[in-house]
Amino acid sequence: MFVLNDLQQDALLEIFNIGVGKAAAALSKMTSEEVLLSVPTLEFLEWEEAKQHLPGNGKIICGISQRFDGPFNTEAILMFPEEKSLEIIRYILGLDSLLERLTEMEQEALCEIGNIVLNACMAPIADIFSAEFRATMPEYRSGTSEHVLSVDVAETNRVIMLMLVKLQMEKHEIEGYLAFLSVLPDIQRLTANVDRFISEFTK
Repeated sequence: MFVLNDLQQDALLEIFNIGVGKAAAALSKMTSEEVLLSVPTLEFLEWEEAKQHLPGNGKIICGISQRFDGPFNTEAILMFPEEKSLEIIRYILGLDSLLERLTEMEQEALCEIGNIVLNACMAPIADIFSAEFRATMPEYRSGTSEHVLSVDVAETNRVIMLMLVKLQMEKHEIEGYLAFLSVLPDIQRLTANVDRFISEFTK
Protein backbone atom coordinates (compact mmCIF):
# COMPACT_ATOMS: atom_id res chain seq x y z
CA MET A 1 0.00 0.00 0.00
CA PHE A 2 1.08 3.55 -0.70
CA VAL A 3 2.68 5.27 2.31
CA LEU A 4 4.17 8.67 3.10
CA ASN A 5 7.27 9.33 5.13
CA ASP A 6 6.87 11.36 8.32
CA LEU A 7 7.89 14.64 6.70
CA GLN A 8 5.45 14.19 3.81
CA GLN A 9 2.68 13.22 6.22
CA ASP A 10 3.24 16.30 8.39
CA ALA A 11 3.40 18.61 5.37
CA LEU A 12 0.20 17.25 3.83
CA LEU A 13 -1.63 17.54 7.15
CA GLU A 14 -0.44 21.14 7.44
CA ILE A 15 -1.73 21.89 3.95
CA PHE A 16 -5.13 20.45 4.78
CA ASN A 17 -5.22 22.25 8.12
CA ILE A 18 -4.86 25.53 6.24
CA GLY A 19 -7.91 24.54 4.20
CA VAL A 20 -10.09 23.46 7.10
CA GLY A 21 -9.17 26.66 8.92
CA LYS A 22 -10.65 28.61 6.03
CA ALA A 23 -13.70 26.33 6.02
CA ALA A 24 -14.22 26.82 9.75
CA ALA A 25 -14.08 30.60 9.30
CA ALA A 26 -16.72 30.40 6.56
CA LEU A 27 -19.00 28.19 8.69
CA SER A 28 -18.55 30.54 11.65
CA LYS A 29 -19.72 33.39 9.44
CA MET A 30 -22.81 31.35 8.46
CA THR A 31 -23.74 30.67 12.09
CA SER A 32 -22.46 33.87 13.73
CA GLU A 33 -20.82 31.53 16.25
CA GLU A 34 -17.40 29.95 16.49
CA VAL A 35 -17.05 26.73 14.55
CA LEU A 36 -13.78 24.79 14.74
CA LEU A 37 -12.61 22.12 12.32
CA SER A 38 -9.55 19.95 12.69
CA VAL A 39 -7.94 17.13 10.73
CA PRO A 40 -6.16 15.01 13.34
CA THR A 41 -5.32 11.91 11.27
CA LEU A 42 -4.44 11.01 7.69
CA GLU A 43 -4.15 7.55 6.16
CA PHE A 44 -3.80 6.06 2.69
CA LEU A 45 -5.90 2.92 2.48
CA GLU A 46 -7.27 0.32 0.14
CA TRP A 47 -11.05 -0.06 0.11
CA GLU A 48 -11.18 -3.10 2.42
CA GLU A 49 -9.01 -1.27 4.95
CA ALA A 50 -11.05 1.94 4.69
CA LYS A 51 -14.25 0.08 5.54
CA GLN A 52 -12.82 -0.77 8.95
CA HIS A 53 -12.50 2.94 9.79
CA LEU A 54 -15.95 4.06 8.68
CA PRO A 55 -19.27 3.53 10.50
CA GLY A 56 -20.12 -0.11 9.98
CA ASN A 57 -22.79 -2.64 10.77
CA GLY A 58 -25.07 -1.27 8.09
CA LYS A 59 -25.32 2.16 9.73
CA ILE A 60 -26.49 4.99 7.50
CA ILE A 61 -24.07 7.81 6.78
CA CYS A 62 -24.59 11.03 4.85
CA GLY A 63 -22.03 12.21 2.35
CA ILE A 64 -21.41 15.20 0.11
CA SER A 65 -19.35 14.35 -2.95
CA GLN A 66 -17.56 16.53 -5.48
CA ARG A 67 -15.28 15.60 -8.36
CA PHE A 68 -12.14 17.71 -8.78
CA ASP A 69 -10.21 17.55 -12.05
CA GLY A 70 -6.96 19.35 -12.69
CA PRO A 71 -3.26 18.64 -12.18
CA PHE A 72 -4.44 15.53 -10.36
CA ASN A 73 -7.95 14.10 -10.24
CA THR A 74 -9.91 13.03 -7.19
CA GLU A 75 -13.41 12.50 -5.89
CA ALA A 76 -13.71 14.25 -2.52
CA ILE A 77 -16.39 13.15 -0.06
CA LEU A 78 -17.28 14.65 3.33
CA MET A 79 -19.09 12.07 5.49
CA PHE A 80 -20.93 12.08 8.81
CA PRO A 81 -23.10 9.46 10.52
CA GLU A 82 -26.70 10.32 9.67
CA GLU A 83 -27.66 11.37 13.20
CA LYS A 84 -24.64 13.69 13.35
CA SER A 85 -25.59 15.22 10.00
CA LEU A 86 -28.97 16.02 11.52
CA GLU A 87 -27.26 17.69 14.50
CA ILE A 88 -25.03 19.82 12.28
CA ILE A 89 -27.78 21.03 9.97
CA ARG A 90 -30.31 21.75 12.68
CA TYR A 91 -27.75 23.57 14.76
CA ILE A 92 -26.58 25.71 11.85
CA LEU A 93 -30.10 26.40 10.57
CA GLY A 94 -31.54 26.87 14.07
CA LEU A 95 -34.18 24.19 13.55
CA ASP A 96 -35.99 22.21 16.24
CA SER A 97 -37.34 19.49 13.96
CA LEU A 98 -37.42 15.99 15.41
CA LEU A 99 -37.66 14.19 12.06
CA GLU A 100 -35.35 11.21 11.73
CA ARG A 101 -34.24 11.96 8.16
CA LEU A 102 -32.95 15.06 6.43
CA THR A 103 -35.56 16.98 4.46
CA GLU A 104 -34.78 18.16 0.94
CA MET A 105 -34.00 21.66 2.27
CA GLU A 106 -31.65 20.20 4.89
CA GLN A 107 -29.93 18.07 2.25
CA GLU A 108 -29.31 21.21 0.21
CA ALA A 109 -27.90 22.92 3.29
CA LEU A 110 -25.59 19.97 3.95
CA CYS A 111 -24.43 20.16 0.32
CA GLU A 112 -23.56 23.81 0.86
CA ILE A 113 -21.56 22.92 3.97
CA GLY A 114 -19.80 20.16 2.04
CA ASN A 115 -19.08 22.54 -0.81
CA ILE A 116 -17.46 25.01 1.61
CA VAL A 117 -15.34 22.38 3.35
CA LEU A 118 -14.24 20.45 0.26
CA ASN A 119 -13.33 23.51 -1.80
CA ALA A 120 -11.48 25.04 1.15
CA CYS A 121 -9.46 21.82 1.52
CA MET A 122 -8.57 21.76 -2.18
CA ALA A 123 -7.59 25.46 -2.33
CA PRO A 124 -4.15 25.14 -0.66
CA ILE A 125 -3.42 22.08 -2.80
CA ALA A 126 -4.18 24.18 -5.88
CA ASP A 127 -1.80 26.81 -4.51
CA ILE A 128 1.13 24.42 -4.18
CA PHE A 129 0.40 23.09 -7.69
CA SER A 130 0.10 26.69 -9.01
CA ALA A 131 -2.95 25.42 -10.88
CA GLU A 132 -6.73 25.34 -10.78
CA PHE A 133 -9.20 22.53 -10.21
CA ARG A 134 -12.53 22.18 -11.97
CA ALA A 135 -15.19 21.04 -9.51
CA THR A 136 -18.58 19.48 -10.10
CA MET A 137 -21.66 20.55 -8.17
CA PRO A 138 -21.89 18.91 -4.71
CA GLU A 139 -23.95 15.71 -4.63
CA TYR A 140 -25.79 14.43 -1.56
CA ARG A 141 -25.61 10.70 -0.82
CA SER A 142 -27.09 8.60 1.93
CA GLY A 143 -26.60 4.93 2.70
CA THR A 144 -23.92 2.57 3.93
CA SER A 145 -20.28 3.61 3.65
CA GLU A 146 -19.87 1.38 0.59
CA HIS A 147 -22.77 3.12 -1.15
CA VAL A 148 -21.63 6.62 -0.21
CA LEU A 149 -18.06 6.02 -1.34
CA SER A 150 -19.20 4.28 -4.56
CA VAL A 151 -15.86 2.54 -4.87
CA ASP A 152 -15.17 0.34 -7.88
CA VAL A 153 -13.54 -2.54 -6.03
CA ALA A 154 -12.37 -4.00 -9.33
CA GLU A 155 -10.00 -1.07 -9.84
CA THR A 156 -6.87 -2.36 -8.17
CA ASN A 157 -4.88 0.89 -8.23
CA ARG A 158 -7.57 2.89 -6.41
CA VAL A 159 -6.27 4.64 -3.28
CA ILE A 160 -8.42 6.25 -0.59
CA MET A 161 -6.85 9.15 1.31
CA LEU A 162 -8.92 9.11 4.50
CA MET A 163 -8.89 11.81 7.20
CA LEU A 164 -10.75 11.94 10.48
CA VAL A 165 -12.35 15.37 10.89
CA LYS A 166 -13.51 16.89 14.17
CA LEU A 167 -16.13 19.62 14.00
CA GLN A 168 -16.65 21.59 17.20
CA MET A 169 -19.59 23.90 17.75
CA GLU A 170 -20.83 25.57 20.90
CA LYS A 171 -22.63 22.51 22.27
CA HIS A 172 -21.40 19.78 19.95
CA GLU A 173 -18.25 17.92 19.04
CA ILE A 174 -18.85 15.78 15.97
CA GLU A 175 -16.47 13.40 14.22
CA GLY A 176 -16.72 12.82 10.50
CA TYR A 177 -14.48 11.78 7.64
CA LEU A 178 -12.94 13.33 4.57
CA ALA A 179 -12.21 10.80 1.84
CA PHE A 180 -10.32 11.51 -1.38
CA LEU A 181 -10.60 8.73 -3.97
CA SER A 182 -7.88 8.71 -6.60
CA VAL A 183 -5.96 6.26 -8.71
CA LEU A 184 -2.34 5.68 -7.72
CA PRO A 185 -0.73 7.89 -10.42
CA ASP A 186 -2.77 10.87 -9.17
CA ILE A 187 -1.70 10.27 -5.57
CA GLN A 188 1.91 10.07 -6.76
CA ARG A 189 1.51 13.44 -8.52
CA LEU A 190 0.11 14.88 -5.29
CA THR A 191 3.04 13.66 -3.20
CA ALA A 192 5.57 14.88 -5.79
CA ASN A 193 4.19 18.37 -5.31
CA VAL A 194 4.20 17.93 -1.53
CA ASP A 195 7.91 17.18 -1.86
CA ARG A 196 8.31 20.42 -3.85
CA PHE A 197 6.40 22.27 -1.13
CA ILE A 198 8.76 20.82 1.51
CA SER A 199 11.91 21.69 -0.45
CA GLU A 200 10.81 25.32 -0.87
CA PHE A 201 10.39 25.72 2.90
CA THR A 202 13.58 23.92 3.87
CA LYS A 203 15.99 25.83 1.66
